[in-house]
Amino acid sequence: MNRKMALILIPLLLAPMFALAPSTFAQPTIKIGIIGPVGLPHWEPAGMRPAAELAAKEINDAGGVDVGGTRYNIELLFENEWAIDPELIPPGPNPTKAVEAVTNLLQQGAQFIIGGFRTEVTDPIIETVMDWNEDPGHTPVLFFIDGASTDWLCRDLTKPENYTRYKWLFRTMPINSTALFKTFCAYIRYYLVPKLLKMYGNPVKFAVLLEDLEWTLPMEKPLTVYYPYVLGPNVTLVYYARVPETATDFRDWLNAVKGSGARLMIFVFSGRPGNPLIKQWRELEVTAIPVGINVLGQLQTHWLVTEGKCEYEIVMNWAGTRTPIVPGYSEVFWDKFLAYTKTKYGEEYWPIYTAAGAYDTIYAIKEAIEATGSLDPNVLVQYFETHERTAITGRFKFTTNHDIYCIDYGPIWPVVDNLPYGRTRGFMIQWIAGKMEVVSPIDKPYSKKTKIPPWMYELADVDIDFNGIVDIFDIVQLALAFGSKPGDPNWNLEADINLDGTIDIFDIVQIALKFGSQAPQWPLP
Repeated sequence: MNRKMALILIPLLLAPMFALAPSTFAQPTIKIGIIGPVGLPHWEPAGMRPAAELAAKEINDAGGVDVGGTRYNIELLFENEWAIDPELIPPGPNPTKAVEAVTNLLQQGAQFIIGGFRTEVTDPIIETVMDWNEDPGHTPVLFFIDGASTDWLCRDLTKPENYTRYKWLFRTMPINSTALFKTFCAYIRYYLVPKLLKMYGNPVKFAVLLEDLEWTLPMEKPLTVYYPYVLGPNVTLVYYARVPETATDFRDWLNAVKGSGARLMIFVFSGRPGNPLIKQWRELEVTAIPVGINVLGQLQTHWLVTEGKCEYEIVMNWAGTRTPIVPGYSEVFWDKFLAYTKTKYGEEYWPIYTAAGAYDTIYAIKEAIEATGSLDPNVLVQYFETHERTAITGRFKFTTNHDIYCIDYGPIWPVVDNLPYGRTRGFMIQWIAGKMEVVSPIDKPYSKKTKIPPWMYELADVDIDFNGIVDIFDIVQLALAFGSKPGDPNWNLEADINLDGTIDIFDIVQIALKFGSQAPQWPLP
């Protein structure tokens, strides 16, 4: 072959190679599996899937994950955990399909898996991943729980045999059931009960409604038997019921609450009953303020679905409406999530806790990989065990059992290292005028006072000292705090009548309009 012919043929021979170059030399990927309750908002549009997509897009658009000088893109793999299988009668969790789904993620090469909402399927999912990891032929996969709060899902890793098997397991959202329980109990005991005692005298009667699912069992005895230890000595239980997750009509239960004379209704629900429960509570004007866990109460659709009848409901959440828990981070995530869901679904959706968990966990994985320069699972486990980080919900670290380290439960949230926030915890929010307002902790710039439903006590907003009459003593309390804002030494949360974050002439006007009014009897019947 002469030189001239070679010069002609070489470009022709090389052309197919260059055509293949984009795929041959494409940026390598880190595969992250997302497994959650398809069909529920915890998955989409307000949950795991769009939040994971948002985090992956942001990271990939910024150049990916730096692994010792090599850039990797994040590739997401999605599977249904089958928290609700519509083919079952009645529809419910399907562990068999859950195992098949997580096996698909493992076989597709997932290096990390995030998810697990319903305990009944999360447990077999975890066991399947741990079985996979024990096979010498497999590279271990790290699993991050995002949704299920059941305590025992995070095993006791002080036992060597447990550590060997379960060291790959972590929980990033939410805090566990015990911590959730302590959070709303501390709010009730140290903030709400003192108000109700003034209104109704001692003891304050309360009722309990629990979703009849496994994750609520750890809360049953503490709320129904040992409650003086968690709610204080000034309350007494007058009604208790476990309610099926399929319930849609709560009138019998609510009428029983009403007939019991309860002034506080503690409820714990993760699924579908949350909307009809609170809607019918308002329609019946039950004179018991509702406090507890209602996952559907975290959605902005809750206001529309209940036709605004969720006003005054108090539920646990990871944040209020656009709460700047970690200023410059938490509310920025909120805004970006709204923009992303607007593009994806044609409508903005507020992120619920599984969304915050998925987004934050992907960033935590990125941070760990870049800090260690490694994708070695053993190296990453050691990093997660020994380092803490700033998460959307505060300063974050893991316990020795790889659960979320949470020590702050009550109305006060101590800061860490002089930061404007403390360690990760749950927040209590109240629905007011279509927004979720943080009512515990009470010591942050975004905190609001708890509002009492007017059919329970119509002067609650302006009777600052809760003595049954709007008088000069209320004026004095407001005057002492006049002109103050959150953070000022004379700030008084209870004197901020219109919840605008400042105590001014508008609060005085509210008191003036009701001045001299008093309850027909005090305490109230």
